[in-house]
Amino acid sequence: MSGTQNTRRPADDRPQQERARGPIGWLLALALGLVLTTIGSWIGATVIEIGGMYTLWPEQRAQHARAGLLEDYGYVQTFPRSLLVRDTQAFARDMAGWAAWPFLKARLADQLARMRTSALTSAGASRGQAIRQRVLTEAADWLEASYYTAQDTAVRLAIAFYGLPAFAMAICIGLVDGLVRRDLRKWSGGRESSFVYHHAKRFTGWFLAVGFAAYLAWPFGGLNPAYLVLLFAAAVAMSLSTTVSSFKKYL
Repeated sequence: MSGTQNTRRPADDRPQQERARGPIGWLLALALGLVLTTIGSWIGATVIEIGGMYTLWPEQRAQHARAGLLEDYGYVQTFPRSLLVRDTQAFARDMAGWAAWPFLKARLADQLARMRTSALTSAGASRGQAIRQRVLTEAADWLEASYYTAQDTAVRLAIAFYGLPAFAMAICIGLVDGLVRRDLRKWSGGRESSFVYHHAKRFTGWFLAVGFAAYLAWPFGGLNPAYLVLLFAAAVAMSLSTTVSSFKKYL
């Protein structure tokens, strides 16, 4: 008996540990996830820009990332006010300035000018110096692209912040619609399935995480980021509605 009790204790303690996680723990986990997702999206966007220099936009090079940043600035100008921010343009500029601060602190402009000057002075030299010239030129373009993508990621993060009321409304709609569907199924004798609930709950988190990361790292222009925010808000509402409608415990 003691052996079976000892083997059951870890399984019994796990739900207690999960329930002990309070709102502060959830907020810390959310903040950490947001930071990691933002950094990962910036790295992913930089890798995409570097790959595009050799495939999709070889003529533009690092200027493609700069054009994307200016385009997103133009989208911010179309909605100068938000429910959360009085001046959206100033807030977006501040966010971009915070993202550019490490590059400015490291004097990136001076480094790029020095690298490109060294590459030009070694032109027409030996083969080893020609390779050095090519490496310096490529590295300068990579650093410049990462500089612009960092600012663009910050601007899109600001646009997502403007869209928080839309996400809040989508969550409310998903909750209400899910509760109504749940009551209709409950009183009409519909089937209950925990399989649907657990998978819908998992997909809700995936829609938030993957959709947000893809939104921040989107490399192609011509699409207003606000439309992507609305698209993912609708996806979250649909997934949340399915989750709540299939939830059958404690309600």
